[in-house]
Amino acid sequence: MRLPKIREIREALTSFFSPPYTSKYPAKPAAFPSYRGLPRFNAAYCVGCGACAQVCPSQAIEVVDDPQRKLRTLRVDYGSCMQCGQCQEKCITGKGIVNGNEFSLAVSDLAAPEVFETVEKELVVCECCGEVVGCRDHLLWVRERLGAKAYAHPNLLLATQALLTDADASRAKSRPRREDQVKMSCARCRQKVVSADEFLYPRYRTFTEEPAEESAVAAILRRKGRAVWTVSPETKVFEALRLLAEKNVGALVVVEAGRPVGMFSERDYARKVALMDRTSFDTPVKEVMSSPVYGVPVTAGAEECMALMTEKRVRHLPVFEGDRLTGLISIGDVVKSLIEEQRSVIKRLSDYIMGKYS
Repeated sequence: MRLPKIREIREALTSFFSPPYTSKYPAKPAAFPSYRGLPRFNAAYCVGCGACAQVCPSQAIEVVDDPQRKLRTLRVDYGSCMQCGQCQEKCITGKGIVNGNEFSLAVSDLAAPEVFETVEKELVVCECCGEVVGCRDHLLWVRERLGAKAYAHPNLLLATQALLTDADASRAKSRPRREDQVKMSCARCRQKVVSADEFLYPRYRTFTEEPAEESAVAAILRRKGRAVWTVSPETKVFEALRLLAEKNVGALVVVEAGRPVGMFSERDYARKVALMDRTSFDTPVKEVMSSPVYGVPVTAGAEECMALMTEKRVRHLPVFEGDRLTGLISIGDVVKSLIEEQRSVIKRLSDYIMGKYS
């Protein structure tokens, strides 16, 4: 019998005193504390803000609001979830939705109840127009974060008051009043109450229906009229100048085949005819007109017109309603409109400060 060598004895002793290389059987359930699995809502910490739905790249999280029942439902679809962890990372409370260790989803029907996870939150709606303000838990979370500063906002103050006592719903009014400031309202209605209530802006009559405001360009055309004087490209400069003097206007629209192709003004005559030693009797308008034509829609505001005039260095703008030429405004018209608008704003602010009501 051959005796074992020293090397073999050493290997046997090492193997005897070393831990096993294989796991025990049967194996215990493995836990992965750092594994990112399916997200689960935590109703105690979820405030119903909907941030998880906004950042979900696969749109697996859905927010459904029911203003009639005052209920918001957040639902995650595990069939679409790719376990990216964005919902947990962007959760404002940090614990409202958490990725767990569960990653296996074996179902035969993607519409099965176990494929979805839902959480329901009480919804707060505007007492003026009925639009959604947010979830009550969200308002309370903001109040807690702000501390004493939260009492400066009526919505947060009312949310805190609801914890102490039940307040009766306020009676809806046909138009905004200043006492509506202490009412659960959305940002749009609160802005109307604060800065455009019936004492300051009588034209606002209701919360839900506002008359369409007339644009600055439409107001200019209503005051000065919609008459537009045009010439053809072949018209001589002398005839165009005669038309300018006869109608007492500063510019003419050059039209070819019913389409504006240029503008002719007194400045074009001074720079391109008189200084160039041309004769107005022989020069056609098409050789001296300004092109292309820069115009604005009838719905444009005064600031938009002024910006276009400054950028393109023009003093007259044709006004279009669709493809139809409906008017012509000058830089003087726009400046006058801006002055009137600023004067009106200053008067309203002064009346508001002094407490004058109309």
